[in-house]
Amino acid sequence: MFWIALSALIMSMTGTGDDTYVIRKFIERTHAALAEKVNDPARYRAAADTLARTADAFERHRQRTGKISACIEKLDRTYTVTAAEYERCLLDVDPAWDAAAEDLIVLDRQFREALTPAELAAVRRAAEPR
Repeated sequence: MFWIALSALIMSMTGTGDDTYVIRKFIERTHAALAEKVNDPARYRAAADTLARTADAFERHRQRTGKISACIEKLDRTYTVTAAEYERCLLDVDPAWDAAAEDLIVLDRQFREALTPAELAAVRRAAEPR
């Protein structure tokens, strides 16, 4: 299920697609599916909390990549920019990607642990884009 979030992260790193829309819709559909398919209040809360932390992690990632993009955009406006200046902007690319990937791995595991296998399968089916 979190492959959708991963694809959104890839879009944000490559600059293609509207990753904010994709992740927002993914979270909305998954939250609605949780409400519909998970009857146990404790498991629902654990899964919903993980989903909220996923949204927070994505926002942190957007802020990190936004700073990188702003740095590059600022340099693009000058005619005397050097390769070294661009490289300084890109120093945080690997740490940003690593942090986002780590967040998703941990959150995916926690989401799976919060639900029974049957609930997880039902939520996945219900949350798929139509």
